[in-house]
Amino acid sequence: MIKFRGIPLEDVSSIDGVNFDGKFVYGDYAKNGDGALIIGDVLEAEEDAFWPSWWVPVDPKTVEQFTGLTDVNGKEIYVGDIVKVWSDVSELTMEPTVNEIVSEDYFGRAGMFLKPLRLHVIEPCLHDSWNNKFEVIGNVHNNPELLEEHR
Repeated sequence: MIKFRGIPLEDVSSIDGVNFDGKFVYGDYAKNGDGALIIGDVLEAEEDAFWPSWWVPVDPKTVEQFTGLTDVNGKEIYVGDIVKVWSDVSELTMEPTVNEIVSEDYFGRAGMFLKPLRLHVIEPCLHDSWNNKFEVIGNVHNNPELLEEHR
């Protein structure tokens, strides 16, 4: 299963089983016209319809995909996260760089990339950066000031 998150457009406290951390709701993604839904496990499916255990309308601009990786604290890394990156695996003593996780590189190729905030260089693929240590310090929706601070 590919996991997504999004910022809900309504109060989700009364919906049973919703995975909500106070900012984002987590689950599968479904497009709904011009809108977006994050949905729970599918309870029943037919050829042209399905019934999830729950669904939450979210702001389509905030829907982000899980990268499959976690940071040094075990926190899941999503597209849209802002991360500190250390190049040295043995120690976290080097000065970290700050990068945004993006879903396509400078040339428009799809993937998971580290977008450096200071330099205009080709972004390295997140999954090719296995020798790096990452720490999620925020995301582009809730902490846009982090992008400005490190430019």
